Amino acid sequence: MAEKNEHGTVFDYLRWRGDLTFAQDGFNEVDNLILCIICYLNFHRFDELRSKDPNNAVKIGDISRRMTEKDEQLGLSWLEYIPLMEQAAKTKRFEDVALFGFEDEHDEDKEMQFQALSFLLPDDSVFVSYMGTDTSLVGWKENFNMSFLEAVPAQERAVAYAEEIARACSKRMLRIGGHSKGGNLAAWAAIHLAPEIRDGQLTAVYNNDGPGFCSGVLDTEAYQAVASRLQTYIPESSIVGVLLEHAEDYEVIDSTNRAVLQHEPLSWSVEANHFVHLGQRSQLGQLSDGVLQEWVGSMTAQERQEFTDALFTIFSADNKIRTLDDLRTGGLASRAALLRSYIGADEKKKKIINEIFHRLAVDVREELRKATEEELKNAKETIAGWHKQEK
Repeated sequence: MAEKNEHGTVFDYLRWRGDLTFAQDGFNEVDNLILCIICYLNFHRFDELRSKDPNNAVKIGDISRRMTEKDEQLGLSWLEYIPLMEQAAKTKRFEDVALFGFEDEHDEDKEMQFQALSFLLPDDSVFVSYMGTDTSLVGWKENFNMSFLEAVPAQERAVAYAEEIARACSKRMLRIGGHSKGGNLAAWAAIHLAPEIRDGQLTAVYNNDGPGFCSGVLDTEAYQAVASRLQTYIPESSIVGVLLEHAEDYEVIDSTNRAVLQHEPLSWSVEANHFVHLGQRSQLGQLSDGVLQEWVGSMTAQERQEFTDALFTIFSADNKIRTLDDLRTGGLASRAALLRSYIGADEKKKKIINEIFHRLAVDVREELRKATEEELKNAKETIAGWHKQEK
């Protein structure tokens, strides 16, 4: 395999192939990721983007020229995403792409975090994109809720949103995508689309390192109806995309980052008009797969719900902590508030949290022991091979 530094990223893709229109080189997996990254940006100031009428769509360059640092991305990344949108808008490939249908909703009562944006493409298609998890605690709790609820509010809203956009663009092909939690929403929406849209318009679904589903979803006829159009990409060592279950064959891809930082989409390696595909997950990735699956699998749905409720009751710290930034910037005060909330929690909540994290610790130790034994076995076999060669 070539060295990582010989590959490019989405920025290089725009420089290498930005002069090719969609008519010259059709929509591909890298285009999908670019649009999903743009979906993370903060479009709240741009009221004109909230219209779901495609006739009111606004060219990408008209928006990118007006963006400032206060419009930067709302996800968990520490990187800036506006430069990618600006670079895309200056290429022949994306200059005629138009944005519309911006929607965002944070509802603590519903435990819902949702943001979506749609793109009109020059190939007579529409791309519906869902944003991943932001820094809000309500967004993180909704992620945890996926492990025991049949459907979370963001998933239900994702279906309705995709159907609204598809019906507004009834003469266009439909593609749906998202990164992280957004990838899960994209797959969920596709599975639950009205049959006339699913069979008449839907051409592709992109889950970019997003979680899978509880096993019951994978056995349904609706899932089977879209499985061949579902494309799932997971970096070799990322852990987000292997949460819950994937029945589809996912593609393992390369990243310029290591370990969990491979979840960052700007790090994904690109070659020509596709990601750099690898044969299998890294040893670290395989290790995390086993630990996470064992951890989640060891809990009943009731235990997952009790664990989630207990954990986020403590995180909320009497409503003083509402985002991950509050935890980070609050310093010792925030940590003290968490400790007080934990100490003040009833014994049942503390027992649930201690038990679940104990299971995780045991699973990690066991997997590390297995990995170490395997490494020792491989080393012994290698040394034995050297001895044979010397004889």
